[in-house]
Amino acid sequence: MKKITVSQKKVLESLVFSESYDTLLSESGLQRGELRDDLMQLINAGMIEVYHLGENTRLSGYDADNLQYFSFRATRSGLNALKMKPI
Repeated sequence: MKKITVSQKKVLESLVFSESYDTLLSESGLQRGELRDDLMQLINAGMIEVYHLGENTRLSGYDADNLQYFSFRATRSGLNALKMKPI
């Protein structure tokens, strides 16, 4: 399993339940670019699933330039990564 960074851990901790991009932005304290980078890395690593905002439909594709239109939730892999010490 891939090691996660401190900021990625903060994002994953917020995603036990589905959260919108705007909620993550306000709760994480990260800048837009930082949050986008963390989300993209965690999605590509299979640690986060992407959903239509306000829906329970998991997406296989999404518009990475418009993350505000989606919500996110940690996968089992992402939750397991929280038990590891961040790098």
